[in-house]
Amino acid sequence: MGMWTIPKGPEKDLRFTSEELDEFIDKVATAVARRGMSVPAIMALEMSKPLSFIGYSSLVIFGPILELVIDPVKMEKLQAVVADRERIEQLIVAIENLEKHEKDSKEGESREQK
Repeated sequence: MGMWTIPKGPEKDLRFTSEELDEFIDKVATAVARRGMSVPAIMALEMSKPLSFIGYSSLVIFGPILELVIDPVKMEKLQAVVADRERIEQLIVAIENLEKHEKDSKEGESREQK
């Protein structure tokens, strides 16, 4: 493993299961959609996909400082998500699906009121 590669392999897979990361992605997507920050979050995630190595490295470097504010387990899960471009895309899709579901439910409510 070279200096410029994100660690992928057995050491990464043992920390969190795929189901745990999927659940974490769903929680993050729900929090983003609930706060009405879907569009800025999707834009930021789309722009960060090509730079996922820098995002991962930044989280590793600033992790000890951020862990004073954020739960260390959540921080490690965030690092695992940011390290994998497929997981970033999964997060984007989850946010988009929640936004679409919310939009559809609002349209249904407005039709019922008429």
